[in-house]
Amino acid sequence: MKHKFITACLLSGCSLYSFASENDSFRVYPYLQNPTDNSMTIMWLSNDKIPGEVKLQGGATSKAFTSVPKLAEELSYFPTELEKYSNKLANTKAPYIHRVKISGLEAGTEYNYTVTQNGEVYNSVFSTAPDKDSAVRFVIYSDSETEPESTGKTRRWSEPFGDFNRQYLVDQTVGYQQNMKVISSREPNFIAIAGDLVESGNEQRDWDEFWRHNAGELGKVASSVPILPALGNHENYPGPDGGAKEYVEEFSAQAIARYQAYFDMPDNGSKRPEFEDRYYRVDYGPITYITIDTSDGKADKSSQDTNWRLSGINAPDFNPGSEQYQWLEEQLADAQKNSQFTFVQFHHVPYSVGPHGFPTGGEGFEKGQDNQSGVPVRVLTPLFKKYGVDAVFAGHDEMYEHSVVDGIHFYDVGIGGDGLRGPYFGKDGKYDVSLDNPHQVFLAHLDAPETWEGKKLVSGGKHYGHVEVNVRKADSGSWSAEISPVYVFPVMDDAGEIQSWERRVYDDVVTLTK
Repeated sequence: MKHKFITACLLSGCSLYSFASENDSFRVYPYLQNPTDNSMTIMWLSNDKIPGEVKLQGGATSKAFTSVPKLAEELSYFPTELEKYSNKLANTKAPYIHRVKISGLEAGTEYNYTVTQNGEVYNSVFSTAPDKDSAVRFVIYSDSETEPESTGKTRRWSEPFGDFNRQYLVDQTVGYQQNMKVISSREPNFIAIAGDLVESGNEQRDWDEFWRHNAGELGKVASSVPILPALGNHENYPGPDGGAKEYVEEFSAQAIARYQAYFDMPDNGSKRPEFEDRYYRVDYGPITYITIDTSDGKADKSSQDTNWRLSGINAPDFNPGSEQYQWLEEQLADAQKNSQFTFVQFHHVPYSVGPHGFPTGGEGFEKGQDNQSGVPVRVLTPLFKKYGVDAVFAGHDEMYEHSVVDGIHFYDVGIGGDGLRGPYFGKDGKYDVSLDNPHQVFLAHLDAPETWEGKKLVSGGKHYGHVEVNVRKADSGSWSAEISPVYVFPVMDDAGEIQSWERRVYDDVVTLTK
């Protein structure tokens, strides 16, 4: 397996050792946040407290701005990381974060921008959100779970009705990088990530690795395409080099602070400042895209709780009667009246045959229970039905699984760059328990059978990928949203060596019409 990883790494140009950017000026290259039809926020991180300059040109607009660097102490390396890895870190000091919001722009217009930081010039381009009659393309994935240790580490790739512990063909770094290359080539309007961006939310090196792929040496798609993230359980998880191997309140709070430092989300109007950026709404052309936080349902260790291991954490509840639930209902009601399509994302997939598809409980998989279950989020399905939600995107179980409940399409898109799981119950499940997902219409593990010619995989199988959605208006005035599950296929020679990568689509394309 090692020789295949090296071949793929040479193909992709990945770095085996660098944990952080070695750039003298930019710690993280410019990336886009909070897109609207008349504004965009440009953010970046620098090593020094030196203001940066932004110059913008597009349409009839020419503007210049100077940033105000702010010390991002919440992005400091955890003491354990400094003790163990300081010789591998390009810069051990906390970075400075820059945030420039540019308003007064024209809808659906492309702008060129230049960021100059400490003498270094970075050029890119972005487009504002279009008007309500325009086409939109966006991409969703989940569970990239980046960490430096991903390099050289493959994940379980369970063989259908065979070896449960078979390993995937390349490591997680290469898998995620190739996935992002395909995403970038499709030039989406925005990229949504349904949680678990990093492996350990309080290990700064894991965030460094995420930005290496998105605004760093391995890829820069976030400089031209805004990212809309959701919180996953791993954003709450400190990690062994971030304070604890368990969810501990102090270190989990530090982990969330890192997440909130990086992202600039629309105001959700919460009365509690700590809930800012944790759930939000984006209107983009003809669609509404809503992100909610399912980190920790209340009451703790009850049938409403998505994470029995996470207690004492100041996270918003999502159950009926909570502030987030009330906010969600208001947004859904408004979107139903004003948007052609409504999409919702969160982390904990509610319908699944994966390890988190078991009901809540502390007895373990053998007893048909899970202490990080997505089942509690089913409480939101009646709300989604009432207000005509078209599709729901989640992750957590690290599979591609598609279910339909009350006419709503639910997707597990947890194939970003970490696990490639098979079922834990149901047909070919690891555990013999009387559970199944009767709503399932497609599962890559079973419905995309592998075809091999000797050592060469010809087609099929579970692979890293994402979901692409294309929303269009026909000449007749009708609307369509085509939802396509994409996988990034390793093209091999006869000896089983990977020669290139190819964008393919599972036989599960759905077209919604209005």
